[in-house]
Formats: sequence, structure tokens, C-alpha cells
Amino acid sequence: MVTSVYREIFSLDYHLHFFPALLWNRLRRRGGDGTTFVRMEYSLVFVFCCILAITGIPNALAHHSVLGWVVGGAGVAGIVAMAVFSIRSWTGPPSYDNFLTGVFFFLLVLGFTAGVFAGALEHSLLIGLVGSIAGLVTGYLLGIFAGLVVQYLGWLAVWVNLVAGLGVIGLIVLDLVLLLG
Repeated sequence: MVTSVYREIFSLDYHLHFFPALLWNRLRRRGGDGTTFVRMEYSLVFVFCCILAITGIPNALAHHSVLGWVVGGAGVAGIVAMAVFSIRSWTGPPSYDNFLTGVFFFLLVLGFTAGVFAGALEHSLLIGLVGSIAGLVTGYLLGIFAGLVVQYLGWLAVWVNLVAGLGVIGLIVLDLVLLLG
């Protein structure tokens, strides 16, 4: 299936045949998501910069530590540099061959969760039902768009997709708490 050239997003055939088949094939595929290969040293440097920022900034804010500002600043600068490097490493247009299913499902479930939350907040089944349906439709459309556009992040898109996939689990747990609580 040539998925990189399919552009008829406003057709019924897209939403009934092409996109469900794309998702099914992406979820069935074993051994990765098909996105860009992440070199181990990029990941290690990125994680190291995140650790520097996470440890340095709270120290700087809580204790007015100069060392905290230096460590946190170095971490943030490293994260920004790695993000710029990652975005510049992307060479082609986004395609359905590299579609990010984690990002898509995160936005889909986030839309549903927003509706459930609105219904729980107002203690109204009708608001929750209408909000969940509207959230699912919005999340579906934004998810398709984001699953393509986030590819511009280059090798960081793999990290974003992973975190979004884990976020789906958290949102489902939140939905269960809101619905059963």
C-alpha cells in the first residue's frame, strides 16, 4: 500500500477504508513504529540534559543556588540544542509510512477524557456523553494531523510518540476513576 501519496482526507473512502487499514497495519507491525532510527548517543545525551535540567532548576529556585542555575541552564540549553538538531535532521515531507500512532491515540483519548471530565465536573450524564462524542471527533481529526506533523521533530518524534503512548494508559486510568468515582 502506497501510503505516502494518499491525500483525499475529506473523502468518505479515506475514513472508512484507508485510515482504518493504515491503523490496523501500524498496530499489527512488530519491531517498531517505522519512524526514524534513533541513535543511542542522541538518546543518552537528551536524557542526560533532561536530568541536568530536572535537578538544577528546582535547586536554583528553592535555594538560590548558583550551581543550580548553571546545571539547570546547561540542561535546558542542551535540550534546546538537541531539539533544534533533531528538527534539522528531518529531510522529507511527513508521510503515512511514518504515521505516529501513539500521538494519534493520545489525542483521540484526550478528547474523550475531556468530555468525561466535563460531565463529571457538572455531574451530568448528558454533558459527559455529548462532550465525549465531540471530544472523540475533535481528537480524531487533530490526531490525524498531529500524527503527520509531529514527524517534523526528526528523531525526537520517536520519544514524543513513546510518551504519548504511555499517556494513553494514564488517560484511560483517569477515565476509569472519573467514571467509577
